[in-house]
Amino acid sequence: MTNLASIAEALKGCTSVLISTHRSPDGDALGSQLGLMLALEKMGKTVIAHNLDPVPEIYRFLPQNHRIRIGKPVQGRYDAYIVVDADPPRTGLFDKTTPADILINIDHHITNPLEWPLTWLDTAASATGEMVFKLIKELGVEIDQEIALCLYAAIFTDTGSFRYSNTTPDCMRIAALLIESGADPWLVTENVYESFSFPRLKLLGTVMANMERNGNGRAAWTVVTDELFRRTGTTAEDTDNFVNFVRSAKGVEVAILFRQTGSAQYKISMRSKGRVDLSGLAQSFGGGGHKNAAGSVLDGTIEEVKKRVLGEVEKAIAAQLGNGGTIPDGRRS
Repeated sequence: MTNLASIAEALKGCTSVLISTHRSPDGDALGSQLGLMLALEKMGKTVIAHNLDPVPEIYRFLPQNHRIRIGKPVQGRYDAYIVVDADPPRTGLFDKTTPADILINIDHHITNPLEWPLTWLDTAASATGEMVFKLIKELGVEIDQEIALCLYAAIFTDTGSFRYSNTTPDCMRIAALLIESGADPWLVTENVYESFSFPRLKLLGTVMANMERNGNGRAAWTVVTDELFRRTGTTAEDTDNFVNFVRSAKGVEVAILFRQTGSAQYKISMRSKGRVDLSGLAQSFGGGGHKNAAGSVLDGTIEEVKKRVLGEVEKAIAAQLGNGGTIPDGRRS
């Protein structure tokens, strides 16, 4: 597995760079991508950011986000192609061919298969933004206000505003340095957590009203359908962070959001409170992620998908925590 120094050395010799991230990009993906783009441009390099899906509205406060190219195909040939916050296939941009000779993958997901020769995987990092911060320092680039804001947003969102179990002393120190460099914590908080549109709040209310749980209360889930999007005037990006509301229910160990992505297809987002490892479970469904946050896309009717996922989730909870029941208020039975 590649180290930080090897990637920095490879990038120093490049003049043109393409940077991509995963489908349905989140705050860590976009903050890492834009922060690295801006840093490489300060080194005099030509940098293009290109993703399959557009920037969600809540992240459009990030500097230079309007420059991210969207969709297929990807034009041009580059000295280096960097994929951040995902293994390369999750970009959805390329099948077998790639637009560069130097292929770099920077990620912190434990399910990354390490397919590219220059892969830097740090599963202990709170966010890919933390890794990009270290890379920029290794490259000798000064972190200005725009870069600082991007990287702070990356770390802030992937740690759940420093509330999740992946929050470490190291990421808090980095966040402090980014604030000293000009990142505005309230600007990030306001856009990510304090600026929900009225339709999005209506959607959240309906989704939460339809939340269900299993018999012992250790698994809970909800479903978002295309019809619900039409009825509320919302889109898929409006469901960002919804699964964490499900996880907040007392006694719940694993929360699942089933979001319709086709006539017979659903995106599965799973969240754990830290006692159930979801990474292997997601891989068994053809997806990936972290111990506490993982997902995949499955084909089938909602009944078929729910039966498959909930069955495996209940098995995972029992295998990792035992068969003891939990009644709905969170006390052990």
